[in-house]
Amino acid sequence: MPETIIRKVREQRNYTQDFVAKQMGISQNAYSKIENGYTQLTVKHIKELSKILEVSLMELLRDDFEIHKPNHIHTESINKDNLLMAINQIADKLNEKHPQKHDFYPIVMSLLQTVDTTVDNIH
Repeated sequence: MPETIIRKVREQRNYTQDFVAKQMGISQNAYSKIENGYTQLTVKHIKELSKILEVSLMELLRDDFEIHKPNHIHTESINKDNLLMAINQIADKLNEKHPQKHDFYPIVMSLLQTVDTTVDNIH
């Protein structure tokens, strides 16, 4: 859980809960609730903690959102129609979800924007 990672990194930096809480502009009690999983982390919390603890966003999220290298990478060329079909299937799945109920929605949208930019740069 991100809370465990946050606590671990904070302790490695020898930061107190009070120090991190003050940096975030919240009480030590409110910060403690974040570390203990009583307060749900928001994107804003993760961004603030990333800066304060001097670690990447992905490092803080690695338990819940770990990207694994595939066992087998297709090296053969795929055609445009198959790629578009796969993208449309992903879009359909995303459209079935309610964005306000998923913390990782902004991350998924960011990944899709990166893919979009990458495709724009393909000649």
